[in-house]
Amino acid sequence: MKSKIMVELKRGFLFFCVIFAITTLISSSIQLFSGQPTDLNIHILNRAAIVLIAVITISLFDRIKLKSKVFTYVVPYVISMGIVFLYVWLTGFFVTLHPNAYRDIFLNFTAVTIGVIAVIIIKDKINKKT
Repeated sequence: MKSKIMVELKRGFLFFCVIFAITTLISSSIQLFSGQPTDLNIHILNRAAIVLIAVITISLFDRIKLKSKVFTYVVPYVISMGIVFLYVWLTGFFVTLHPNAYRDIFLNFTAVTIGVIAVIIIKDKINKKT
């Protein structure tokens, strides 16, 4: 039991590192192309927190299996979206939020979630055929 927990923690940590690296590279590239040569440390830490929530969401998609396929994906999404909004709200006590912070995080998190769900559904269909 203990080794299974360690395997899952290592798997989750590795997944977090990969996703964080990819999002940081993409974000840095976009910023450089738009003429912004630096990124704030608080922005990088916020990205890490959001990526951690996203990794936990993806593992919830994998773990929560309900009778309805729709609810299997909606329940973890709603839980995670609530946590993301709570995180943005708490962050607002320490830094000034962009006026569209809630809208932006909603759109970004939702778009990525839809992409992840699509990949999971495709993977499941491929696994059923083989």
